[in-house]
Amino acid sequence: MLTAPDWALGSRYLRENAPELIPFIEKYGPCNLQPEAPEKYFGTLVTGIISQQLPPDVSLAMVKRLEETVGTPITPEAIASAAESDLCSCGIMPQKVMYLKGFAEAVLNGEVTMDKFAGMTDSEITKQLIKIKGLGQWTAEMFLLLALCRTDIAPTADFIFQKRVKEIFNLNAMPKRKQILELTEHWRPWRSLAVWYLWQEK
Repeated sequence: MLTAPDWALGSRYLRENAPELIPFIEKYGPCNLQPEAPEKYFGTLVTGIISQQLPPDVSLAMVKRLEETVGTPITPEAIASAAESDLCSCGIMPQKVMYLKGFAEAVLNGEVTMDKFAGMTDSEITKQLIKIKGLGQWTAEMFLLLALCRTDIAPTADFIFQKRVKEIFNLNAMPKRKQILELTEHWRPWRSLAVWYLWQEK
């Protein structure tokens, strides 16, 4: 089982190097993010594929029906062997069913090596994932940050994160990827923790 990073160490680092984050750190206290168990990785990424461009309650209902159909945790073997009609009956669009089937095959044939993620770099994992149809940059970054608890992820495509960066740096417009990375350079190597704090603000 993977252990969580020393988030307390990260908080101290951000206090010393990113004063703009101190109000968030003091308001929300210690970070409680814990890495997921490896057997859940595939299901988490399947959820990412299903949930794209859908309201959270709709996608969660689909994932629940999918789990009832193929079992929990969702495995590549179960998705690969399931009939397309059974997957569609969960409310999943045919195109996304194709994406799920393709992802399952990629894991089974070794294109995506989830069993080796622990020893891989962030960029190596991202490259594997974004080659899969239905898995984009946003999903890969969410997975790295929330499931693997990698410490230095800046999900530049995330709207809430973009909005918070705009607010704390008093920008006139929503920042793009390059600007976000430049503005948050001094948060490294704890950008994931900074993002977590910014996400807590409703």
